[in-house]
Amino acid sequence: MKNNDNKIGREEVYNKILAIILALSEAQMRNLLKSLEKWQQSKFDEKRKYHRKQTFIWTECSANTRFFTDFIQNLSVSGLFIETQLPFFVGEELSMTFSLPGADDPIKITGKIVRIDSNGIGVQFDEHLTDI
Repeated sequence: MKNNDNKIGREEVYNKILAIILALSEAQMRNLLKSLEKWQQSKFDEKRKYHRKQTFIWTECSANTRFFTDFIQNLSVSGLFIETQLPFFVGEELSMTFSLPGADDPIKITGKIVRIDSNGIGVQFDEHLTDI
């Protein structure tokens, strides 16, 4: 970018980016998407305070009036990642119920969607989990 590009507004930046994307082939768009998702994940990982444990736990979820079941891919005291192909929005509230391996009682917790990618959604809990 030129030095004067720092002075353009958000809408103009958006329009320039969109024009570049629209000129790409479908294969180039897919490669760009993969690169952006990796970049987004690396930036998100830098912000994490708590280690994520890889897992494969079935969870029952509700968002507004929608109910669904999917798998938790990773979990920490502050959040989790749910593998899903369902459409969501960042900021959406989510209620989840799942059982940890070896635990007697299921965990019922609420959170907010903070990240979306082609594999699923990242959820930040409203309160930290103490049972993991």
